Amino acid sequence: MSDNRSVAFSRGITWRQPLVFLAATAVSTVLAIWAVVAVPVESSPVPGVSGLYIAAAVYVPLALWFGVWGCLAGYLSCLFMGLYFGYSLDFVLVWSLADFFEGFVPLLIYRSLKMKPILSLKRPRLTYGLNSLLAVNVVVSAVALVLSMTTVFIATFVASIAFLVIQAVLEDRKTWVTWLLVGVFLASVVSGVFGVGALAAFGNIPWSVFPTVFFGWVFGDIIVLATIGTILTIAFTPYIMKTQVYVRRFFT
Repeated sequence: MSDNRSVAFSRGITWRQPLVFLAATAVSTVLAIWAVVAVPVESSPVPGVSGLYIAAAVYVPLALWFGVWGCLAGYLSCLFMGLYFGYSLDFVLVWSLADFFEGFVPLLIYRSLKMKPILSLKRPRLTYGLNSLLAVNVVVSAVALVLSMTTVFIATFVASIAFLVIQAVLEDRKTWVTWLLVGVFLASVVSGVFGVGALAAFGNIPWSVFPTVFFGWVFGDIIVLATIGTILTIAFTPYIMKTQVYVRRFFT
C-alpha cells in the first residue's frame, strides 16, 4: 500500500488537486465575506476588515495540507472578498498578499524544517477535552465582539493561548511549540503587516491608526488560529496526509 501511495505522489499533480483547490477557494471566500458581514461597524470601522476573521483559521491548515495551492486559495478568497466590498482591483491585488503569506510563511518554515503538520498526541483524551474548550472559547469571542465586551474578548484571547501552552507542555513539544510560534503567532503578524500596511499605503486608513488596526487584525487572527485552526489541524491532518491531494513539498 505504501509503495502504491509513493508512486501516486511521484506522478505530480493529480486530477483531484484542482478540484480541492477550487473547493478550498470557494469555502475560504464564503468564510471571508461572512466574517466581515457578521461583524458590526462598531467593531470594525475599516471596510473589509473583520474583528474576528474566521477565514484566517483555514489559511494555515490549507497551506500545510495543499502547499502553495492552499496559499493561493487564501489569496483568491481575499481578492474576491475585497472586490465584493468595493475595493479597487489594484489595491486588492496587493492587499490579498496578507492572506497568501499568512499560509506561505508557515509552509516555508515547515518544509525547510522537514516537519510534518501533524500535532502529535500523547494524551488524546485530554487534548480533545482542551480542544472542546477552544471551540467554546471562539464562540464566546464572537459573542463578546458583537456585544462590544472588550474585557471578555481579551479574556478569550488569553484563554486560547493558555490552552495551547498547556497542550504544548503535555503533548509533543516540538510539533506543538512550532505550531504555536509559527502557525499561530508568526502567521498572524505577517498577515497583519501586509494587510494593514496595504490599507495605509493605498490611503484607505491614515498611518496614524496603523497600530490600532494592526493590533486588532493580529489579535483576531491569533484567536481563530489558536482555536479553529488548531482543531482543524488535529482533526483532519492525519487523514489528508494519507490521500493523493496532500502536497508534501510546495506544489506536489
